[in-house]
Amino acid sequence: MLRSTVLAAIAAIGLGVALAGPATAHVSPAAAHLSTTAALPLPAGASVPFTEYDSVNAAATNGTRTFASRAFTQIAAEATGRRAVQLAAGQYLEFVLAQPADAVDIRYSVPDGSADSSLQLTVGGRPQNSHDTPLASLPTTAKYSHFYGNYPFTNNPADGGEHHYFDDTRALLGRVLPAGTRVRITASAPTTVDVADFENVAPAPTRAPAGSLSVLDFGADPTGATDSGQAIQNAIDAGAAAHQTVWIPQGTYTVTRHLVVDGVTVSGAGPWYSVLHGAGVGMFGKPAPTPSAAVHLSGFAIFGETTVRDDSVSDSGLGGSLGGGSTVDDLWIQHTKVGMWFDGPADGLTVSDTRIQDTTADGVNLHDGVSHVTVRNTFVRNTGDDGMAMWSDQNADHDNAFVHDTVVQPQLANAFAVYGGHDNTVSDDLAADTVTQGGGVHVGNRFGSVALSGTTTIADDVLLRTGDLVPNDPTEIGALWFDAADSPMTGAISVHDDTLVDSSYAGIQFVGQSITNVSVDRVTIAGAGTFAVQLQAPGTATFSNVLALGLGAGNGAGTYDCASGFTIAKSGSNVGWTKSACGFPPSGALSIDKATGVDFGFQALSTAAAQPITITNPGPKPITIQRIAAPAGFTADDPCTTIAVGASCTVHVAFDPATSGNFTGLLTIDSTSPAGPYVVGLKGVGYDPNGDLALGRTVTSSSQQCSWCGPDKLTDGDATTYFESADGTFPQTATVDLGQSVSVDRVVLKLPPNWGARTQTIAVSGDGVPLAASADYVFDPAVAGNSVTITFPATTVRTLTLTLTGNTGWPAAQLSEFEAYAH
Repeated sequence: MLRSTVLAAIAAIGLGVALAGPATAHVSPAAAHLSTTAALPLPAGASVPFTEYDSVNAAATNGTRTFASRAFTQIAAEATGRRAVQLAAGQYLEFVLAQPADAVDIRYSVPDGSADSSLQLTVGGRPQNSHDTPLASLPTTAKYSHFYGNYPFTNNPADGGEHHYFDDTRALLGRVLPAGTRVRITASAPTTVDVADFENVAPAPTRAPAGSLSVLDFGADPTGATDSGQAIQNAIDAGAAAHQTVWIPQGTYTVTRHLVVDGVTVSGAGPWYSVLHGAGVGMFGKPAPTPSAAVHLSGFAIFGETTVRDDSVSDSGLGGSLGGGSTVDDLWIQHTKVGMWFDGPADGLTVSDTRIQDTTADGVNLHDGVSHVTVRNTFVRNTGDDGMAMWSDQNADHDNAFVHDTVVQPQLANAFAVYGGHDNTVSDDLAADTVTQGGGVHVGNRFGSVALSGTTTIADDVLLRTGDLVPNDPTEIGALWFDAADSPMTGAISVHDDTLVDSSYAGIQFVGQSITNVSVDRVTIAGAGTFAVQLQAPGTATFSNVLALGLGAGNGAGTYDCASGFTIAKSGSNVGWTKSACGFPPSGALSIDKATGVDFGFQALSTAAAQPITITNPGPKPITIQRIAAPAGFTADDPCTTIAVGASCTVHVAFDPATSGNFTGLLTIDSTSPAGPYVVGLKGVGYDPNGDLALGRTVTSSSQQCSWCGPDKLTDGDATTYFESADGTFPQTATVDLGQSVSVDRVVLKLPPNWGARTQTIAVSGDGVPLAASADYVFDPAVAGNSVTITFPATTVRTLTLTLTGNTGWPAAQLSEFEAYAH
């Protein structure tokens, strides 16, 4: 599969590059160039149990092959190789099997809002009414596809920006079809087919291990008619206590809860036979700092029912904290928010031979101090965020490896990402067909991660058709990119023996603050839409034996550099990228003069303010503006139609608050630009002198526990978001700057309305002068909606400070809103 896919990509871009066989050693790209061939480091990616057949290369079809496209929101951009086949009702396509198979998984798309339909499989290559042998009827649905609007996206078509078109359906065929069999797939309703993965599954379900405990003995229902969640949990608890394997026999079990695992082995009859299915289904380790250990999961599937991304819930197939030599092997996870989200600190886990498909967020995420984890031979497709990520949020992820894995069609972000941490590895992996906001492999100091240190290794990977055009800086994302967004990147990064094939834009990109200590060796860039190297940051790197061919920037330019201050020290043979240029070739990206956002500031109620936003089309083709939508609290005119090359259009956005509140949202501009929907952040505060004087104001704190629970949450007008200080240390303070000196006679403090009761010890001061002495205040969801009012004599102050010295509910200061009033 991999070799033929890469060969086809190279042939499509017209490059004379030969593939080395699996046993061929890597050779210098320079030496390869001199002999007019380049040896690619294969095999890379997961060794999968199926053979994939691309619909575009079907042996026969009376459907319509789509035009190739990499434009976000176009269905072809989300297909393998950026093309698919569209079938009307009754139309078909046919494959000739190269290997025996008795099961199939088909990646497809049906129009949103359409009734559930099916794909009929028959043998023989004849019309269904001409004695074809029926094989299977695979159900198709739009339930798990078609997202709209802005991140984290909705299911509402009125929000525009339709994407995430595809889903998967699978079936056992009942018999083994030998190689050479002609299989016809016929649609009962309009359907776009991307690929079909045919597989020869074990001829029978795996048998129960000797001495195991069957979940059937605890009341689990293999028909799925009743919820088996508690029965399976009881079996897991008994297995852990008795040190016996828990067995999930063949069947589909309804589970609508997290199953907690610790010190237990759970095995199934195989992921085609043993299925846990339901809304909220998942297996979770115990949370840190005492993560689950010695957990071994294998041989079953987890099929959720997640239809929209909701980051307030832990809707993952596997989650919690797993370490202590735990293993995950031969699972199939589909239709969950995240395939596997593991929280740290936790150490020691191996994931292998697993499939993850059709998630609304990440495929795999190692989060917050996860270490010594290996994910190998795992196949991930159609994720709503990074395919596989290491996110060193608060604590450094370290000594982890993604090795011999495949990620295809991540709909948002990267195939593989390393956010901070130290001594992590991405090697021998295959990334293909990224869609928006990411590349094939990404390393960065981003999202509040612990800064990169040690040595990060990116080696022996193949990146195929990766990188994309985005409607914000840095506009064009490279196949392999480094972003020092939060802080300079000084940790060592070793890049070697990687191959970048048919990159959408640049091959390698540096962006953000200073990036140093990077070495790039024996890398081949075989086709790139623009440059071999894109420099948008200061810094230094060494490049040796880097070959670039088939670049699209023109005029022989191999490096993009507009006085970046980045220095590349070259050694060995570097061919095909000696010249540099400043400026991107026209790509269809629009230019928005206020792309960084518009802040209307404080606006008195029942008064209006307006701001112009100019949209310019640099080319190379006219772009049609399809829709301009303003968020709640704002309005926008829609004067734009088709913008000619070099022309502009001005949109007027108004803020006219009728109520006090903190108004934020995104102005959305849908267009035919291949970058997809453009957004402009809008914010403003509806100011009521008789209302909350702290609303929208700046808040500082003595500490904060996490990146998403900072002091800014105290004045955002949303009681469901919250501030939390560092754990285990008192006193803690939070100070709001009211912007000017005003009279204040009370503060109202809130916790999220669904939090349990607790008592916090709080004092209030204004401009450093005590206003209310330290006292205990009871927060109770049954009393005033979990809020507390502290009064004091009216005082004119600019700043108000809370000093918290105790909390019976958690060893930290916790508040969701800090409001101030004069009347």
